[in-house]
Amino acid sequence: MSNSDWRIKLFGDSILLNTPEDMDVTDIEKGNVEQPIDSTNDKSTDLIVRPDVIPTKTESTVKFFQGYDYIALFFGANYCPFCKKFAPTVVASKKYFEAKKTKVIFVSNDRNLDNFYVSCQKVRGLDVMPYDTNKTSVMRDLFGLKTIPALMILRNEHFDVDEPNIITNAREILDQDPTCQNFPWATIETHQSAPITAWERLFIHDRHGNWWQLGHKNVSELHPKEMYMDEHAVRIRAGLLNIFTWLAVANVIWVNEPDWATYFFGIVAWEFVFSMLFGLTPFAPIGWAGTFLSILLHPVPLWKPANPKRFAWLIGLILGTSCFLLVEYRAEIGDSYKPAVSAVALTCFIATWLEGNAGFCIGCFIYNNVMVHFFSYEECHECKL
Repeated sequence: MSNSDWRIKLFGDSILLNTPEDMDVTDIEKGNVEQPIDSTNDKSTDLIVRPDVIPTKTESTVKFFQGYDYIALFFGANYCPFCKKFAPTVVASKKYFEAKKTKVIFVSNDRNLDNFYVSCQKVRGLDVMPYDTNKTSVMRDLFGLKTIPALMILRNEHFDVDEPNIITNAREILDQDPTCQNFPWATIETHQSAPITAWERLFIHDRHGNWWQLGHKNVSELHPKEMYMDEHAVRIRAGLLNIFTWLAVANVIWVNEPDWATYFFGIVAWEFVFSMLFGLTPFAPIGWAGTFLSILLHPVPLWKPANPKRFAWLIGLILGTSCFLLVEYRAEIGDSYKPAVSAVALTCFIATWLEGNAGFCIGCFIYNNVMVHFFSYEECHECKL
């Protein structure tokens, strides 16, 4: 067994077998495994772990994956309600994965061993990577995972390389294809690249919805009823807005012309308000320009969910309004005016630069990492792919 094998680096020397011969996989469904009614609490005193159902048998990692073309990693944790909801789907799909020569294992993101054992009881039928928070952290970074549950599909090949060949995060796809009929799946981006004409991209109509709505429908095979925006157009629009932030910063530092702030704010406020209400077209002029340029530069759109963008643009409107108010009340603010308005303008500059040049939307990041956790917003899995 060679330690250069990426599977050993990733999972360790062995895998825990989670289906002992003396316990049927369906025992949890029959009520033979004790579980607390609400096990979201992390305290071990609130958990009921039966020693006779803790997985103890192991098999060497290389032998465990032998004969399989793919590896499916289910990332979950006992504290995560979405993981508990998704776990039965993964367990039920195991036989379909096996038929497609895919080995499914559970990777615990639990915070302690007691919760890990409870998670093992809840995924009866799935074998388990031994509990190791360091290895789990490395895997999350490698796969770019910010939230769980996740279902990462890897190719079981090229073991002498440092990192595995990652196909996709199939968290959303498995819900749509629980019997794995279309496995191996492509990435979600490929599923979203549906044929669409230039006119349909500029003006939403017919099968894609109505011109006054936020985004296009029927462009995702996975979620045909949900609204999407062309990420290429969004990023180009951010680049155009970045030009306005350049001018605003220059005005604050060198020109000091208050009328400029009024003109800039009028254009930016119109852009953000109408794009929040009606999307990039037809009433948002900069959004329209971004969409037109994206048609010329990117024949195939990159569809991403629309709702997080609306939230991000609300933040942009708040920042633009703050900058305008600081300029209007500069006399009352006094010496604090210049550093305050510079900080706001610079924040706008950094945000638009990151989205336009690096493809990183600060608003979407706040949406998924703050609003989802504290205000019960629906998480956007596709934003992170």
